[in-house]
Amino acid sequence: MFREINGIVDEDILCAAHRLPPFYFQGGWADGIRMELFRLPAGEGAALRIAVEGDRCRIGFRERIHLFRALGILRENAGRAQFRHEEEMYIPRIGVMIDASRNSVPDPGFLRALLDRMALMGMNCLILYMEDVYELEGEPRFGYMRGGYTREQLRQLDDYAHLYGISIVASIQVLGHMEKVLRFPECASVQDSPSCLLVGEEKTYELIGKMLGTIGQCLRSRMVIVGMDETNGLGEGRYRQRNGARKPLDIFLEHLRRVHALARERGLEIALYSDMLFSYSSPRHVYLDPGEEPDPGICARVPGDAGLIYWDYYSRDSDLLDGMMKRHRDMGNAIYAGPLLSVSSFCVNYPFTFRTAEPALEAVKKYQVPMAYGCLWHDDGGECCDWLGLLGMQYYAESAYRQGPVGREVLDARFAACTGSCAEWFTDAGFLDAVPCSNPENRWPPNPSKYLLWQDPLEGLYDGDLQGLGLDAHYGKTARLLEADLEKAGEEGWFLRVPLLLAKTLELKAALGEGLHRHYKDRDRAALQKDGEQLGEMLERVEELRIAHRQQWMQTCSPFGWSRLDLRYGGLRARIETAVYRLSLYLDGSLSGLPELEAPRYEKDRSGQFLGKGIWKTYEGIATLSDG
Repeated sequence: MFREINGIVDEDILCAAHRLPPFYFQGGWADGIRMELFRLPAGEGAALRIAVEGDRCRIGFRERIHLFRALGILRENAGRAQFRHEEEMYIPRIGVMIDASRNSVPDPGFLRALLDRMALMGMNCLILYMEDVYELEGEPRFGYMRGGYTREQLRQLDDYAHLYGISIVASIQVLGHMEKVLRFPECASVQDSPSCLLVGEEKTYELIGKMLGTIGQCLRSRMVIVGMDETNGLGEGRYRQRNGARKPLDIFLEHLRRVHALARERGLEIALYSDMLFSYSSPRHVYLDPGEEPDPGICARVPGDAGLIYWDYYSRDSDLLDGMMKRHRDMGNAIYAGPLLSVSSFCVNYPFTFRTAEPALEAVKKYQVPMAYGCLWHDDGGECCDWLGLLGMQYYAESAYRQGPVGREVLDARFAACTGSCAEWFTDAGFLDAVPCSNPENRWPPNPSKYLLWQDPLEGLYDGDLQGLGLDAHYGKTARLLEADLEKAGEEGWFLRVPLLLAKTLELKAALGEGLHRHYKDRDRAALQKDGEQLGEMLERVEELRIAHRQQWMQTCSPFGWSRLDLRYGGLRARIETAVYRLSLYLDGSLSGLPELEAPRYEKDRSGQFLGKGIWKTYEGIATLSDG
């Protein structure tokens, strides 16, 4: 701990400084430092100033979060007898969104560990995406068996973040993406379609009022993100039966007005995703249409104080990003939600993340968009650990405090200071999806780590994609990198164990996927015998991976949700055992053929010598096409 802390110091600052994680003070570098803190004037350009002279350190800060970023910079320069540093903040609100609704609900203790590191990075908002995973009074099946947060847990988490100057912002849904709530019979009266609430129904607004009331009581932030994205088919269900055909845009705006009024009654400001507003108003009915100017008539019907969130996780065309950012800026209260590409995968694909986020964040700064955040979506199972997103969080933070792009050398040094970890550990884990055969020109990155693991060993729906790509060699190399990383990291590398064991599993499974079908067609019985032995070894690797993944999940998430992955691992194990059984019957002559291996293999994610027709390779279409 620091020898002295004087100046503008209150109990909250001391409490937060004392609870910084152990890695921060490792080596005793801070023990002799006499620190003096002072406030910078609100109108001044600088967000923070640091001056070190021998054992004396003066830190000026505009907001509390700037003080903790300054402490991260101080650690980065530990051992320097003299230095000065000053920074401005070019994106006033910078944060990360954690998906707590797609199967995995992060444990509050895990989120506190993320907040510790976010503080040193200088990130000042954590967005929690919560469709139904928060306690709602009088609604016992809202979030039932989903492992959601109690109101007290949310309050405590908000208190913890507040000491650092970090706001926790709730991101909820008040129109679409409500299938987890609407699946219960008691919600039939508020259902338009299986995923959409019924606009115009008073019970709908009673429910939304409860949701907004709970958020307002539990969190200090007066902003709440109300979603309203991806509501295709709005008004086509029970709404149409009750009201007849109406333009979806009119239904949408009517609902927005009601939600806005409910929020204002509770002292809240709303922000919503803009995709449907843009799609409904576009002559081509598309969201990403930067050539179209905002419709003044539509702009006039959107509440003037509502934030409009431009979400775009895959576009890399700087002209498109520039045009869309300008359109949002011109409509007022713009917010940007960008990529931390973990969606439907076991890892964060960092090459695609950096390639996409850099031009977008440059446009954010060009148009002075006041808020931006990276999104760790976990669609289809939540297999990726949020800790793997830390390097991306650092990238967003550095982008907020620099006018230009963030160089890799700067990023790596800052990351080591703010997390105690090595950036390479995270990019090496990203090789699970960042395969050398990814099509760099494709908008959609591939997610081979997912479909290679879960695909059926006999039916092999993605075997056609694997031919000639040598992914077994890629995953072998990735496994060796991760083994070396884990050895260096020791206990701090706990999050690398699942990626390592997955890489080892995929090294074997990729070779089998490519070889088993070919060996059967060639009637190469010796090779098939060896394949059978490797299937037995693969069974052991899958079980080791399952146990490690379960241990990681229980340390970082609510136990609810793991059941889905247990079923996936259990199904994979059973299918491997069946493959061994069926192959052995064929090899001993009990079966004359294996129809599963006689079926032709087609390409699904292949473009010539590249992968990447789309990231949306989900479990439902990976394991089997059989339907019951």
